[in-house]
Amino acid sequence: MIAIHDFSFLIGRWKVLNRRLSERLKNCDEWVEFQAEMETKSILNGLGLMDEMKTSYFGEEFIGFSLRMLNPESNKWTIFWADTANPEIGLKEQVVGEFNNGFGEFFGKEVFNDKEIKLRFVWKKPSMNTAHWEQAYFDEKTNEWETNWTMLFTSIKE
Repeated sequence: MIAIHDFSFLIGRWKVLNRRLSERLKNCDEWVEFQAEMETKSILNGLGLMDEMKTSYFGEEFIGFSLRMLNPESNKWTIFWADTANPEIGLKEQVVGEFNNGFGEFFGKEVFNDKEIKLRFVWKKPSMNTAHWEQAYFDEKTNEWETNWTMLFTSIKE
């Protein structure tokens, strides 16, 4: 069965509570919180979704853009990211993965501190009006995933 509806829960407008580690891969437990808003739309008859997330936390308005595309043959999603600080989306995917029993897990690589590291995204849908995303880097020193960014999405009713 084609996974075209995996991300359907994300379509709409959201308030987003971001929690981000102040330092990554340094055994840090200090979190920085900031608010954002996001709107997600379906594209290409459901084979993709795109969204813009906006916040003024960083001073000037910051806009992040996600593009999620489904490969109907493999049933895997590819997620791309760009933002106003780094506007190049390029042709290289950031993470690739799929949903199993409502739990989405996506893996890729990212350059952090001039070093390529393993990257993981997790998507969950805890309730009808909320969604949860988290990002983790693989810490080679501890041989564990370090969650360094989470987002709690709360639906904005029209």
